[in-house]
Amino acid sequence: MMRLPREFFYDEIRDGFYIPGLIKRAWGAQLSVLSEIDRICQKNDITYHVYAGTLLGAVRDGQCIPWDDDLDICMLRDDFFKFAEVVKKELPEELTFNSISTNQNNPALVAAVGTASMAVGSDIRKKYYEFLYPVSVDIFVLDDLAKNPEDEKYRKDILRVLYSMMVFIQQEKENNNDFQKKVKEIESLLKIQFNKHQSLKPQFYQLFDKICQEFNGEGGNRVSYLADQLYDEKNWYFKYTMQKTKRISFCGMQVPVPEDYDTVLMAEYGDYHKKVKVGGDHGYPYFKKNEKTVKGTFKEKWIWDYDFKEKDLERPEVYSFRDIVLKTAEYFIASQKKSFEAFVRGDFSMVLALLSKAQEEAITLGNTIEQKKGTGTESVSYIEEYCEALYHAYQLISELLAIEENSMEHLSSALRKDLERKLKKPGYYLRKLHSALEKEFKRQVVFLPHSAKHFDSLRPLIDSLLRAEDVECTIIPIPYFDRLGLGEFSEMHYEGEKFPKGYSIMDYRSYDFAKEIPDCIVINSPYDEFNHVWSVDPFFYSREMKNYTKRLVYVPWFITDEIDPEDKEDGKAFNNMEYYVTVPGVFHADLTIVQSEQMKKAYLEKIAQFAGRGISRKMSKKISGAGSCLLGEKEGQGTIAQFRRFLFKK
Repeated sequence: MMRLPREFFYDEIRDGFYIPGLIKRAWGAQLSVLSEIDRICQKNDITYHVYAGTLLGAVRDGQCIPWDDDLDICMLRDDFFKFAEVVKKELPEELTFNSISTNQNNPALVAAVGTASMAVGSDIRKKYYEFLYPVSVDIFVLDDLAKNPEDEKYRKDILRVLYSMMVFIQQEKENNNDFQKKVKEIESLLKIQFNKHQSLKPQFYQLFDKICQEFNGEGGNRVSYLADQLYDEKNWYFKYTMQKTKRISFCGMQVPVPEDYDTVLMAEYGDYHKKVKVGGDHGYPYFKKNEKTVKGTFKEKWIWDYDFKEKDLERPEVYSFRDIVLKTAEYFIASQKKSFEAFVRGDFSMVLALLSKAQEEAITLGNTIEQKKGTGTESVSYIEEYCEALYHAYQLISELLAIEENSMEHLSSALRKDLERKLKKPGYYLRKLHSALEKEFKRQVVFLPHSAKHFDSLRPLIDSLLRAEDVECTIIPIPYFDRLGLGEFSEMHYEGEKFPKGYSIMDYRSYDFAKEIPDCIVINSPYDEFNHVWSVDPFFYSREMKNYTKRLVYVPWFITDEIDPEDKEDGKAFNNMEYYVTVPGVFHADLTIVQSEQMKKAYLEKIAQFAGRGISRKMSKKISGAGSCLLGEKEGQGTIAQFRRFLFKK
């Protein structure tokens, strides 16, 4: 049995289109079903071909079309009859075969092989790549067109009427007077009698199917899937074209295609080499219609719905290590001012208390700096001189206090000036200290990429910061895990050794976030626990990281084609934004830098539909359309400029 590599299932951008991992799982499950169909057909000498978008993807790219969500095959009617005879006894028990003749309760024009549910054992879920939804491969049956065009026209007219009646039935309008009138007209025209004591639905489907077969075996040389040909009469093929087969590679397996596939694809798509997205999200992805049922099946095991709360936008107050040391220096300056004011008031006891406390705190700061930066730093030398000046001032005032009659008014002018000089001298070193701390403690930016192949989305920004003299840049590749269908972690991956040479890489296990408290953390995985296929280590989820930094920035690892929420052609692309926009990282980040202003509008519209217009307005301040490093030098510079403005913002 075929097994797809794990990399097949990761989210991907192909032809400018974001393919979520869940769609990849659907493909994988469908390929497993297809492999069973292929086995049965080869064993029983049954001819079939991959069809429609599946054929197009196989021929053009050797893989699924990015914006397609299902797999299709076709058979000539005779081969379909042979398949229907053997399929039930050949299929594994978890798969079923559905056609107009086998499913009276829910007939469909398109036959299919698939699963009814994935609420089965873990071995079966593994076989179908942990896809939890029902999955199937559709089988389109090709029938002969009439040799006489007038006969074909008459048949099409009847089929169109039947098709409209089936639409009425799907809409549960069987009791409508117009519907009942049409039923009688059809009975009269075709000289048939519907069984009024049974459901009309399967009877109409079976009648439609019967009429589709009307001209089979009468010597016609053209075939078509008639339900499609009703409204696209160019959609037909020469019968001999569908009788000759060759095999080509498709998603790692060999599949049958018409030997003259070029003619088949030209008939359906025209210039099929030109890639054209089929817009509109109606019914896409197909498995969404089953979501309520699947959630009900798995109940509390279903963990895939992100329950956004407005508190996700709240920001804990975090001070970076740089902030802390600079604020400490500023505190010393304020304390120095208080000491001098107490001296002027003649409150020598207060002066001594403040000097003593300042010395203790300065020693603590010095020790902290040495732990962080090592010995011999300029800032520590100024702290030592500051402490020395504090000591001398403390000693002089202590000696004066030992003489009871001394008070401010009894001090000589010379002694008073000497005391003032001694008390002001620590302030001189504090100003030097503050300046030294600003140079020694640059703003620290930590990057947390998980995948080496996504490093390019950050590389120009990292290169710019590494060249800068006012920023320290740390690259910490983080581990990630594959996930099973119900969210369980499986294999762990760490790609630190795969990152480009020439960059200093820090091991994630040796960096203490609570101790370092960087000024900024940059993530390029926004999903937290809501990606179906993989997850970074939970410690690195966005909701955790914002507790360890003053600023959390999300830079997407990808770019897509531009998306206009109001353009139907962008319907599928806009639909898939739920997999990377309405996820925690976008809401937790203090800044998200996307590829363009147009994409920012698309983000905000998706957020509005997900969380409301009020939240979307709040998010407009947290999302920038400055550009992406993946778009080229100009857009990369936009990202860098926006990032620096945000990093140095007061």
